[in-house]
Amino acid sequence: LPVPLSLSLSLPLHTNMNMFRASRGLHSSLRRRVVDVPCCRFPGSSGLNVGLITRGFGSAPGAGGASSPLATPVSWRGLALTGLVSFGAVSYYQLVHEEKMSSNGKVKTTGKAMLGGSWSLISTKTGDFVTEKSYTSPTIIYFGFAHCPDICPSELRKLSKALAALSSKGIEVKGLFVTVDGARDSVSNLEKYSKDFHPNIEYLTGTPSMVSSMAKLYRVYVSKADEVDEGDYLVDHSIVLYFVGADGEFKDFFTQSMKVADIVKRVEEEVKGS
Repeated sequence: LPVPLSLSLSLPLHTNMNMFRASRGLHSSLRRRVVDVPCCRFPGSSGLNVGLITRGFGSAPGAGGASSPLATPVSWRGLALTGLVSFGAVSYYQLVHEEKMSSNGKVKTTGKAMLGGSWSLISTKTGDFVTEKSYTSPTIIYFGFAHCPDICPSELRKLSKALAALSSKGIEVKGLFVTVDGARDSVSNLEKYSKDFHPNIEYLTGTPSMVSSMAKLYRVYVSKADEVDEGDYLVDHSIVLYFVGADGEFKDFFTQSMKVADIVKRVEEEVKGS
């Protein structure tokens, strides 16, 4: 309690000093008092007090008190574990993606496809008419045209490699190139074109109506593009190799994405299984 000035002056000096010391002690004790503040309750905690924050009245928040219960140290071990898990996830995704891409070209068919039939075209090898009955060995048929800038040469090179690989195994298969551009692919033009590919590929042509009838038997898409100059145009068409057995029946087809090894394996299975 405050002491009247008149009373304090009338007291002995040592009494005044004692009162001054008591006053300082009380003030210091008030500054040293601490308060226990309950932390917020987090979802899932069972009680209200998760931890206590202790500080003096005269100290700044966080000074001299306990560390926050939310502080989580980051260790090298944790970083290494996170990196390992991430690397494993990325590697697994790449493996699955590669397997999926490699299997995209493999097509499984069931039942009997309604492809093929009776047809008649002109062979550039002899200049005579040939039909589906002219071939007693397995054949692989490709529809294209000699003015094709890239796709047809690429597919004929693949067919050439497949025929060579099959021949090395003692399996003779005839390749048939059927033009979809009878107006420009004459016998003489196809004969020149044939020199760049395997000798066991025979080239067939005919009138536009004959060629169109043959393409429809195998459901080949054919569409003539607009002419850039007179007589200069491209032809859009299906990019498929058709495998026909020695009995003249359609067996399977090979898409553009299929590899030479896949073609060889399928033909070998069919020939040896028959």
